[in-house]
Amino acid sequence: MPGSGTLAGGILCFVAAILAAVFANGHAWQVDVPLAFTVVLLVVALLFGARAGVIGTLLAALVFATHLFNPMGSLRIASNAARSSLGWMLMIGIAFSFLFAPQKSSLKRE
Repeated sequence: MPGSGTLAGGILCFVAAILAAVFANGHAWQVDVPLAFTVVLLVVALLFGARAGVIGTLLAALVFATHLFNPMGSLRIASNAARSSLGWMLMIGIAFSFLFAPQKSSLKRE
């Protein structure tokens, strides 16, 4: 089915971001979570393609902004360090998606 790899990669990033946000919430290193999450974004781009990597990056950024950083439930981020970390994750995740994604997804049938 066309687009199923993109959907699967996006959902995988979304679920992984929720788990990372729940696990890191309240810890001193929670600001570094988006940067560490770029590894997940790279793997998703390698397996599912560039579109899945970009969509996964955007979904992860939404999850981190609303569920990891204060004020909770809002896209506004109070901390400059957290905002910077999230911005770097967006730039790196989107760049990785286009630079390292194969022309054909490795999960597609030939």
